[in-house]
Amino acid sequence: MQYFVGWLLYNANRDIPFLAKSQFYELKTRLLKKYATKVGTDIQHVKKDCCSCDNTGVFKCYWKMPETCWSCFGTGVYKEFWTRLDKYKLGKWYFHNPVERMYKYEPLFEGEALPIIEGYIHHKAPKYRLGKECALWLFLLFDRKSFWKVLGRTGSPTHKRTPLVIIDNAIFVFRHFDWRDYLPKKKPKYDFEYDSDELPF
Repeated sequence: MQYFVGWLLYNANRDIPFLAKSQFYELKTRLLKKYATKVGTDIQHVKKDCCSCDNTGVFKCYWKMPETCWSCFGTGVYKEFWTRLDKYKLGKWYFHNPVERMYKYEPLFEGEALPIIEGYIHHKAPKYRLGKECALWLFLLFDRKSFWKVLGRTGSPTHKRTPLVIIDNAIFVFRHFDWRDYLPKKKPKYDFEYDSDELPF
């Protein structure tokens, strides 16, 4: 059971349904606490550069003298924070679950040096919409309310689909089907004949 849930969660976590991110993360937290084993804690450090001053701290424009950037107050950094991530192992896969966001981090308060992950964690989506397929199966097995809410909300622009994604795409197409789009349409006729008295020259 743990291996199967871990495989589903691993693939779903790489291609989270766009309209069900909050439901997925809630389910992910619940599944990790129930089936996974906590193996440690990591710290994620995210630093966002200021776009107003191009990370220089000085705002420049053609209509006034350079001045301290009012978005980052001269630091060149728009936002910086650290997130405590609990690390779990489920099956043979590892997962992170955010616990706390901190805008000031002092490693000495932790009692030990924790591994720091720089930037966001990016996942490569699996082929054939397998990530969406696994996410739908997780909703179907563990969160029926979210499953019926998500099913048929978005289409999948590919011919290589998996079973639940096929059903999901069919419902999406049916919901957006309009029989009037298939009726023959009359071509507009334009009258370009003018009376000689109406011509502007």
